[in-house]
Amino acid sequence: MSESKRFKRESITFEYLPNEVCVEVFGYLNGVDTVYAFSSLKLRFQSLINNYVDIFNFKSVSKKKFCFVIQHRNIKRWRSLCLSNNDDTPGQIKLFCQLFPSTKYIHQLQSLTILNTQRTDTERFLLQVPLFNNLVSLSIENVCGVSIQTINLPKLQRLTLTSCKYTSWLMNCSSLKSLEYTIRKKNCSHRDKLVFPKTITRLKIYYNEYSDGKDIRGLLRQMPNLTILALFDNSGYHLLPNGKIWEVLITSCLPLLKSFQFYFSFKQYPVLLNDLNAMIETFSTPFYLLEKRWFVRCHRDPERTCYGFLYSLPFAFTQLLMNASAYKTSISTSPVDDINQIKNNHYAKVNTLIVNGVREEPPIYLLPSNIICLTLNDKLSKSWLYLLKELRYLHIEDRANMSSNDFVQLLEHTPNLQSLTISIEELEKLTNKLKHKIACEYLSERIKSLTITSSDYSLCRPDSGHVTIRALSLLTRILSSKCEHLSLAIKANPNSVRPILQRMTQLRSLHIQWAREFTVSDWFQEQSTDSTALDFVHIKDKQEFFIWFGNHF
Repeated sequence: MSESKRFKRESITFEYLPNEVCVEVFGYLNGVDTVYAFSSLKLRFQSLINNYVDIFNFKSVSKKKFCFVIQHRNIKRWRSLCLSNNDDTPGQIKLFCQLFPSTKYIHQLQSLTILNTQRTDTERFLLQVPLFNNLVSLSIENVCGVSIQTINLPKLQRLTLTSCKYTSWLMNCSSLKSLEYTIRKKNCSHRDKLVFPKTITRLKIYYNEYSDGKDIRGLLRQMPNLTILALFDNSGYHLLPNGKIWEVLITSCLPLLKSFQFYFSFKQYPVLLNDLNAMIETFSTPFYLLEKRWFVRCHRDPERTCYGFLYSLPFAFTQLLMNASAYKTSISTSPVDDINQIKNNHYAKVNTLIVNGVREEPPIYLLPSNIICLTLNDKLSKSWLYLLKELRYLHIEDRANMSSNDFVQLLEHTPNLQSLTISIEELEKLTNKLKHKIACEYLSERIKSLTITSSDYSLCRPDSGHVTIRALSLLTRILSSKCEHLSLAIKANPNSVRPILQRMTQLRSLHIQWAREFTVSDWFQEQSTDSTALDFVHIKDKQEFFIWFGNHF
């Protein structure tokens, strides 16, 4: 008797699985996807979703899915919420606030993330935050501390923050343990001394000015409970780092510190090899190498001897700047020389590369499976291409000095590419005025998001960076089958632009920079006076227009 006859193969549908198995499956999914996929099944699943699905991340979801989930779930039972105004979902936070104008619907949240929104919108949303007495984790961007200084979050333990240096309001967060803080002073004139709660044990700070570094060292002297510290200093104009200063600060003020991770860039003239050796010596004392076992690596550009950067190992950040010639002169205190161990341990977190110079061979320690974002300020040689098989996001600067053949070669080796950011001048150069057959076929097959940036010529040529009707027609023909997001500047009349954009059947979000003031009716005929009933959400900011569609344009 054959095996197939002896053993009858049994199959079971998902609907007949035990509740425990279903709940475990739900745990691996975002709540948005769970609701969208399983809400049409039996009432038993409705009950399971209501009782066990409480984490909802709306980042990058379609408007159709967003509205479906909002309408079909009891939002008062949610425990975690993420809203985002990124390129895929402009206006999402505005729509959510229109649908739920009061925090009585979400006061029970334990985790809240607000991403990619304008400062005024963020602050308006956060004015309701004092009612979130259960909030344990909060992530917010683009806020001024002065505007939210009345906030009191007694249970907050984890905070990710992008704001100015006015941080006095953090003293109201009496349970705060973990803080990731990016100092961004754009459009904010407030100046205040940095101050953090002494309860913090984990601290990561990103900053871009030399004065910030001095303020941070002063702040650290008042934080004796720190166990983990990470600093990313991208100020550029900076003296050579001095390990002795940090050794004295840590031994005297940070007795509990177990991990010290950093990235320090410097630009000091002149810098001789002896100066670099002396700097490395300050990080080679018994305190660093024996007691703490903290190791560093330094790279210096031999062509521009004043420039370089020093960082701790393992590398603690996701973004790595690649100055090609700088990697030819590398000094490290690490005793590890096994390449596989360096690959797996020292640079495992790196997923974003910024390449600033031609280099024949890439660093041997980068992991190809990790690199998903790439910014090119120069062309890459063929030896780099094996690193890019998982690349999804590509930004090409005007000074990249690439040919159309270089571009095709790059596209050929990036099968997972989804997003391209480039100026229209550079794109036309690399695609022979959008007529290079092979390049255009690759773009058509892969690109879901295209952002047309202003070019380096914009200061001397007023029309530079604006997409012409001819170029727009060619772009829509190339991208009509897959592109879901488009961002561009244009001067043409909306009546000429609309029928062209309507060819993009997959378009779900649009960002337009127009040359003059306009109204929504210039671009759309609003079918309802109720903004929540519209098939699109829009945000207007002077001469910029962001639209999030439910269905076709």
